[in-house]
Amino acid sequence: MVKFSYDGDFFLTCAKDGDTCLMRSDNCERVGTYHPVGDKAGAVFAVDITMDSKYVVTATADGKLIFYTLEGEQVHSLNHGGILKYVEFNQKPGEQNMVVTCNDKFKSSAELVPNRIMVWQFQPPKKLLSIDGDLPMKATKVKWGPFDETLVSIFEEGYIIIWDAAKGAKIHQIDAHKGPVTGISFTEDRMLMLSCSKDQSAKLWTMDEEYELVKAFETDRPLNDAAISPLYNAEKDPKYHILMGGGQDAKDVTTTAGSSGKFEAILWNMVFGEEIGSVK
Repeated sequence: MVKFSYDGDFFLTCAKDGDTCLMRSDNCERVGTYHPVGDKAGAVFAVDITMDSKYVVTATADGKLIFYTLEGEQVHSLNHGGILKYVEFNQKPGEQNMVVTCNDKFKSSAELVPNRIMVWQFQPPKKLLSIDGDLPMKATKVKWGPFDETLVSIFEEGYIIIWDAAKGAKIHQIDAHKGPVTGISFTEDRMLMLSCSKDQSAKLWTMDEEYELVKAFETDRPLNDAAISPLYNAEKDPKYHILMGGGQDAKDVTTTAGSSGKFEAILWNMVFGEEIGSVK
């Protein structure tokens, strides 16, 4: 996973080798690596950074939620449980004191940890919410909705489910795609959401109480992620563009020509629904 800071001057990378690296955006120079105190971390599936770039959080496969300062000092280590798949700080500037997580179930000799979506307080560390009984299947990602009032989770069955961030109640379910939903992204105010899927489509949704489909974009490749231009809300010369990336499954790569894999990132016009170009 790659995560840019709010100002865009740094980005963080994490991978299954357990390393979380801080990099400069201008020259891709590695500034440092985040290591937990004690044993080396397991596979790191997700990383996030606060808007003021003061704190970093990582989600590991061995069920640890670890908080660091930007300089690399470990602040907290929470024994979350399960196989952690995603983590994200809440979006309120100056008050980013909560994270939302999702984990896959894991059975150990001590206990069985179910599929869950959870909200944790950062300082002091405290569990605020756990959604497990109402969870129909495992969530692959979960993010904060507008004004930190809702949680938006995606599933391999093609659903997007919106939850109340305070009570954990299910608010709405969208039958978004015919294949696994692989990613969601938002405009800066989080009032528009873009979802993408292995069914070769991306869809734009409103995030008010209606959750209406605004537009669907049909591509020629399975999509792994999609993003709305950060200049969508710019006062001067806004860019109504979306960037999408994907390609064929890894198991098919060795049996086809490299050009047919369709791994290029593609840029589409959000209004006209037309491809503008691609980046190889």
